[in-house]
Amino acid sequence: MAIKTEWPVEHVCGHEEDHDLSEKRPSERAGYARWLTTKDCSGCWHATKDAESGTNNETWLAERRAEEADAVRTWEERAAMCALDGSDKSVPWGARVRYELLSSAHDFHVANGTMSDEEYEARFEAPARTVTSASWWIDQRDTEPADLEELLTDIASDATARTQENPY
Repeated sequence: MAIKTEWPVEHVCGHEEDHDLSEKRPSERAGYARWLTTKDCSGCWHATKDAESGTNNETWLAERRAEEADAVRTWEERAAMCALDGSDKSVPWGARVRYELLSSAHDFHVANGTMSDEEYEARFEAPARTVTSASWWIDQRDTEPADLEELLTDIASDATARTQENPY
């Protein structure tokens, strides 16, 4: 008979929880289940962790997104970037992706000394100002910094692709 993988554990907090211990070696399962009895269940553990930190994941994420949005807006003003077109969700996402892509390209080219700030502005920021589609930026989010210039050159040459969300 095989060693069981599902272990019911009564935690120190008084809650009972079933644990899948299939990732543990069969010889370690009973000892691990016994050790779990000395710990709070996962729900109580998360509640305690959130109370100790004074925040929860949703609050932390909202604060982080607000900080990112401020950094993006500051950069957009400095770089004279155009406003993006799209839905209420796609515009902030597209702006963040545009910021991240162009910052990565700047670090890749300028910080490494392969081009000057003036060349970077002409070859990256100038064509980027013409792309107003948030969805285009979102679609390019996995682009490598070395490939961004080619994509910007291509999109800058096609005026209809720069602004339309869905040409069909």
